[in-house]
Amino acid sequence: MRKIIVLFFVPLMFVVAGCSTTTPPAQPVTPESVSGGQTKEADIINDADVVFDITGSNFAFSQTELTVHQGDRVKIVFGSKEGFHDWVIDEFNTATERVQAGATSEVTFVADKAGTFEYYCSVGKHRDMGMVGQLIVEPTA
Repeated sequence: MRKIIVLFFVPLMFVVAGCSTTTPPAQPVTPESVSGGQTKEADIINDADVVFDITGSNFAFSQTELTVHQGDRVKIVFGSKEGFHDWVIDEFNTATERVQAGATSEVTFVADKAGTFEYYCSVGKHRDMGMVGQLIVEPTA
């Protein structure tokens, strides 16, 4: 009889215990909760003020003029429609990875200098063949 009680009640206790627990409510994710109160550049959840989706093809970018404000965090989501390409801007020391058709790469940087800057594809002679554009960084007031 004792075995029957143990075999019946022990599993029943686990079932009841499992049903009676409550899950704490979900907490919103904030930069403070990610980094323990210390916000770092890598911890910023919305990592860009401005996002541009740019596609490279043979031998052009889908957008040849981008405008942002000085101090903006800029994210470039770059994809290749055809060929092997990247997106480079020397003055901000930033570039995407080189990607094949169908692939994408992202890069985020701070546009901390005002002016007009050329971006280009650094693969082979693509830049010379016209695969260029302009990033216009408007000064802050």
